[in-house]
Amino acid sequence: MTYRLTDLVDTPHLRLTVRAGARGLDRPVSWAQTSDLEEPWSWLAGGELLMKNGRTLPDSAPGQTALIRGLDANGMCGIVIGLDAATPDLTPSAVTLADDLGFAVLLVPYSVGFAAIGRAVAGGAENDDGRRIAVTERVYQVIRQSVSHAGAGNALRQLGREVACRLAVLDAATGEVALDASDPVPDGLRRALTEEVAARRGAVPGVLHLLAGDEGALAVEVPDEEPTVLVAHGFRASPPDVVQLQHLASAMAVLLAQQNVRREHDRRIGAEMLASLCDGRLTGGESVRILTDRGLRPADCALVAVSGGSQAAERHLHVSLGRRQVPHLLLRRGAVLYALVSAGDAPLAALRHRVGANAAIGVSDLVGHPRRGPAAVREATWAMRAAETTADRTARYGDVTMLSVLRDTEEAQVVVDRVLGALVAYDAAHSGEMVATLDAYLRCERSWVRTASAMGLHRQTVVYRIQRVEEITGRRIADTATIAEFWLALRARDLLSPAVSAPMSFPSAPGQHRHDHH
Repeated sequence: MTYRLTDLVDTPHLRLTVRAGARGLDRPVSWAQTSDLEEPWSWLAGGELLMKNGRTLPDSAPGQTALIRGLDANGMCGIVIGLDAATPDLTPSAVTLADDLGFAVLLVPYSVGFAAIGRAVAGGAENDDGRRIAVTERVYQVIRQSVSHAGAGNALRQLGREVACRLAVLDAATGEVALDASDPVPDGLRRALTEEVAARRGAVPGVLHLLAGDEGALAVEVPDEEPTVLVAHGFRASPPDVVQLQHLASAMAVLLAQQNVRREHDRRIGAEMLASLCDGRLTGGESVRILTDRGLRPADCALVAVSGGSQAAERHLHVSLGRRQVPHLLLRRGAVLYALVSAGDAPLAALRHRVGANAAIGVSDLVGHPRRGPAAVREATWAMRAAETTADRTARYGDVTMLSVLRDTEEAQVVVDRVLGALVAYDAAHSGEMVATLDAYLRCERSWVRTASAMGLHRQTVVYRIQRVEEITGRRIADTATIAEFWLALRARDLLSPAVSAPMSFPSAPGQHRHDHH
């Protein structure tokens, strides 16, 4: 037997009186909940009776009508207001609205505690509690079966039948399907979800009430590394209550964990494939087809190099890109993360979203054919280092190359040999670090102190090495032309040997700040 508001009002010891909305007394009561929040429906699923302290009731007509309208729109069955000395009168406009909506407003004397009302509702809803427990048991039984038989699709449909609605597991930020076995929701509902989440700056309350046209839905957060929600929609009767939704969300977390294990395996295979591309081993006749089968046409792809990003966030980059429907391959080598993605703004924005605003991102020219993999690595890495001096920390190889000489590896080698040849030979013969010291010195705006700090050396050691650089090369470091030649030759060397050393953290390119070597 369904327990209704009228049953509660007819319970003598509760001494409830109807102030407004008597037409709504036939509404079922699933639970009684206290809350003094401005939007209590954000933590309630629907069917609950709200119990509110009188002193927290808004005293203005707009405040009272907004509360009543919000409770009714989000499925609450009624409100009980506790009377005390500070309880404001219900305004005429609030009474009229409650009567028009058929939303019951009940008053309870100060001497009757909310606990008594809660016990009465719980006792009257015992049959519903038994059904809720039975549904919860079946939820976890379905999950146990899915774990042993890997049937997430069947599990999701079966769980939907148990709670008499449709279920979808979605990315909270984009509204796209997060669990492969899940069906997408209608476009209007997806937009309602993303707009609500964006308005709350990514935060998901206990229960998010969504409305798209005439269709209502409830969304709760699913525990996962990426922002994820379970959306219940298409109710055939009443929506699931909060307890059921939380159990369902925990069940979805198990299914997502299964899926993430499979995706991690896929990521490792992709890393091996990208390593072959970068090393020039993926060049055979089948190479284009292998990449195309993974949604990556070499003629439309670019290689991206990333440094300085959040490594904690990077661990979930594969899942994040997958949710955004971005085909990709990922490979970490030392301090640099490489990603093969389709050229364009959308994949780059998805990558930036996950690695963070402080990461330096370099983008190669179009790969064109897998045999150009090693060249794309040099281009992306060179652009990444150039990105360290740009405002948005992003650079494209085709846009940042300073002179055409750096567009050709043979001519770049000529520049390196002519300007740095003697230093390279000295380092090789003496196991020295003259080239590295010169690079650090220019990156640190010719500051002895900052160069010493970046390289872990004593300041006087840096002074000595730069003097030796001048002696070995026959060039004066104080000359502007010499600085320009050294800088260009060092960047040409990056282009030829992108993996010579892990990028150090430097403030900016030379010449942007005053130097302090005196």
